[in-house]
Amino acid sequence: MKYQNRLLAFFDILGFKKHLNDETLYNLYLKYSCFIEKANRDIFGDVNTIYGEATVSNFNKSIIFSDSILLISYDIDDISNINKFLLSCITLMQEAIKHGFILRGAIGYGEAIYDEEKSIFLSKEFAELSVKESKQNWAGCGIFVDDVIKEKILNAVFGNREINGYQIWNATTNTLLKQKVFKSNVRASSPILEYKIPCFDEKYLCLNYLFTMDNREIKKLWKLLESEPKGKGCTTKEFCNHIDNLEDNGVIFEELKPIHKIKVMQTETGAKIKFEDRCGNGTDFQGNNITIGFI
Repeated sequence: MKYQNRLLAFFDILGFKKHLNDETLYNLYLKYSCFIEKANRDIFGDVNTIYGEATVSNFNKSIIFSDSILLISYDIDDISNINKFLLSCITLMQEAIKHGFILRGAIGYGEAIYDEEKSIFLSKEFAELSVKESKQNWAGCGIFVDDVIKEKILNAVFGNREINGYQIWNATTNTLLKQKVFKSNVRASSPILEYKIPCFDEKYLCLNYLFTMDNREIKKLWKLLESEPKGKGCTTKEFCNHIDNLEDNGVIFEELKPIHKIKVMQTETGAKIKFEDRCGNGTDFQGNNITIGFI
């Protein structure tokens, strides 16, 4: 099958040789297969909405070769396909860390041919992305596209409105709990950020996978990065500090226990929403219904 006008992602597991050296092959297989099964079920495959309705899968194609993961979006003339692709790549990076793996990736634009029956996969862009992935000296994912595709991505994520934001409602009493309005796309809650990726000479868009991660998983990330060479732990912590210093780090509520903070990562066609406790970890809300509306 030929795929055209697509976003493409190449992910590789950092330190996979160390995993092979430190663990028995079978134990590594069990851990890795658990991660892949979770990804196949909740990220790669067809998923349901919170109301149980079927929806189109996040990726048109996902291909796994050993410790490398290749992802192909649906046609990006539909902006919802761009947003699903980006948010799902973020979710994949977060899920990997939960299972003890760090994904480093590169996203680009182009075409590919995949003949599943003959096990033939061809793509000039994927070959280039593998080089860009390996050059990045951090645990992150850069987006390497020309200005036309960059503008298409920015429009899909942020739109072209001068002012946007979100409102948080108590759906039971129909009262507005909080309204967040922002004019700038440079904020901690943005799914994509412009950043000078370590070992590159200029700024590129990159995925903001740290914003909605649990604090316990971020601590796990720092622990996993301790054995990574070339200071990848330091460069990734610098990126994390950069995010923390931006606006819109979530809305704090004292009256919604166990919720302490609500984080909203918004695009033009969807969002990731996290209810967070005082320790920075996800929590369920046992009380009045909360509704998130977008401006």
